[in-house]
Amino acid sequence: MDRVTPAAERRCIGDGARSSRDGGGVSQGPGGGRPSAHVAVPAGGGTPAMSPILKEVAGIFEGWHGDQPGEAAFNDLAMRIHAAQRETNAVLRRFWDGASNGSPSSWHEIPPVPAAAFRDIPIVSGTPEVVFRTSGTTGGDPRRGEHHILSLDLYRAAARANYRRHLLRSARRVQVLALIPGPDAVPDSSLSNMAGFIAAEPEVSSAAWAFHPEDGVDIRAVRDAAASRRPVLVLTTAFALVHLLDALGSERIPLPEGSRMMETGGFKGRVAEVDRATLYRRAESALGIPERRIVNEYGMTELLSQAYDGVAGTAPPLPARVHRFPPWVRTRALDPATLAPLPPGEPGLLAHFDLANAGSVCHILTEDLGHTTADGGLHLHGRATGATPRGCSLAAESFLRATGLAP
Repeated sequence: MDRVTPAAERRCIGDGARSSRDGGGVSQGPGGGRPSAHVAVPAGGGTPAMSPILKEVAGIFEGWHGDQPGEAAFNDLAMRIHAAQRETNAVLRRFWDGASNGSPSSWHEIPPVPAAAFRDIPIVSGTPEVVFRTSGTTGGDPRRGEHHILSLDLYRAAARANYRRHLLRSARRVQVLALIPGPDAVPDSSLSNMAGFIAAEPEVSSAAWAFHPEDGVDIRAVRDAAASRRPVLVLTTAFALVHLLDALGSERIPLPEGSRMMETGGFKGRVAEVDRATLYRRAESALGIPERRIVNEYGMTELLSQAYDGVAGTAPPLPARVHRFPPWVRTRALDPATLAPLPPGEPGLLAHFDLANAGSVCHILTEDLGHTTADGGLHLHGRATGATPRGCSLAAESFLRATGLAP
């Protein structure tokens, strides 16, 4: 059997996209187009108030050296983005006016928008160039959340600055083997688009799209990659990897020396949680990629930035791993009932403030559970299970009331 069809995935199969209704979109081949060092603000997209903000944020990505911006610089830009979003986005203005007691003095005081709000109304400061969509199955709600993006170049710049550090460091020439649908197959998937950006990097000699929504995993493409002498960069969801390994059974397809893997695990509650240590041992046994060359990526449709738990090739053992966002993101754990901030080490609902979301909304309240570390790292505990946490429910109700969407 050369194909195996897994169950539906999390953000990979229906999570992001070109907007068909606003005529924007991006014309790109399977590789997603060559990366551009210049971040374009789409004509007619960003408003005059947003265009300089987008360019300033892009400059942070392109000039990322070390751990800047520091807290003062981060807060200054966050507050200016907040002011621009208030000016250009009536939805956010109504929400913040109803949810806050006066003007915030720092980014911590800006009320986060619940991720569920992306299912209710477009949140964007201008005319979007692309729209990324969620899979629409979280918590049994069939509606798909939509993240309206002013500039695909801004997403590319944010993702590229980060994945090059974690996936392509020390790489000379690699071939990409993606167990993810290509951006042509699922143009509204944020993950598929990011895979397209990676496939277009100068170090990448070729790209094989070995997962298709209807046909599943293409095992023949895996065998073809193994037959080459060039190292392979495998891009996969945990679930596609599980189904590939199950289909292989006792068969081994060792990939060339120096191969590496980016695995994006699932926190959407779609299938049973996969034990990552077991999964990585199975991947090493079947594909010959050691644990130190496998890294996990944490991302979501509603954020344009991602967190990684190591650098492929030098990643520490799993028990010692910590996810880290780039320095233009701040993450806090909040009390699930009150949304009060929690100290490092204490688990709660995760709220992310992502400057890359300047064109939509930066402060997002998720239903993911985790705790932060004293040095800014992040330990993920998975999705909140059962009833929606009270804090999320209250935030969602507040958003619906303030924006006039409540029944």
